[in-house]
Formats: sequence, C-alpha cells, structure tokens
Amino acid sequence: MTTRAHACILIVVIRFVLFVIASACVAAVIAAVRPASAAAGWCWPSCSTYGLLGAGTSTYNGCWYSIGEVCSGWSYWGTNGVVKTCYPGCDYYGNTRGTILYGFENRDRIRGRFTLLSNRFYIQPYEVGMGGYLRAQVAWYSGPASQINVAAG
Repeated sequence: MTTRAHACILIVVIRFVLFVIASACVAAVIAAVRPASAAAGWCWPSCSTYGLLGAGTSTYNGCWYSIGEVCSGWSYWGTNGVVKTCYPGCDYYGNTRGTILYGFENRDRIRGRFTLLSNRFYIQPYEVGMGGYLRAQVAWYSGPASQINVAAG
C-alpha cells in the first residue's frame, strides 16, 4: 500500500471519529435541555406544597396508624421521597425536634427509616426488605409536628 492510501484511510477514520464525538455532544445537549417529566404517582399534601405531619395528621385512607401518618394508595411503588424542612427550627447540625418514620407498609408490617434531620430523603422498598403491592408512608414518631412534602413513584 502506498503512503497516499494510508493517508486516505487515516482521513476517513479521523472524520468518522469526529462524527461520533459530535453526535454524542449533540445528544448530551438535547438530553440536558429537555425537562424531566414528573414521575410522582402520589404526593402529600400536594406535589408543590408542604404540610405539617404531627400526632393528629391522617390521610384517612386506612394507613397502618390511623393518626400521625400519611400514606399513599396501594401500588407497586419504586421510591418514596420526603423533603423535611427546619420547621419549627433546627440545631447547628440540621436536626429538628420532630422525628418521622418514612418508608413503606403492607398489610403485615411497616418498615422504613427514622430521621430528625431536615433534608431530602429517598427510600426504595428493597432497602427495608419489602417489595410487591405496598403503600408509601410517612409517620410522625415524636416531638413537634414536622413540615414535610412527600412523593412516591
């Protein structure tokens, strides 16, 4: 093969690589610009507001605890997400005085994680040894009411 043939092959390969890189960049830009679709199947109190979860709170739909808890309807939930604010206040470490339990429940048990922290929390059923047809839930455990927003999908 001549040097000219090698040069032509090299040019074709370089053009192909540049085309692949440019295509990947365009795809990344389109993916970044396109808004994410909302995937929440259940929200409390709504998908864009906060509510107070305390000893007397209930969604009145047959939750494991009849008071002090909000829960979704029955579904094959993949994730339960909670945003907990510093209401009525936080210490230096972001701890509130109100403790909540967030997780899942079925007809036999309720499982999840306790937290005092003000933050964003996510939990999936397998993390607490559950799966199948469940309710997403958040329960008041102790202290003053907590200001939260819950969504499950």
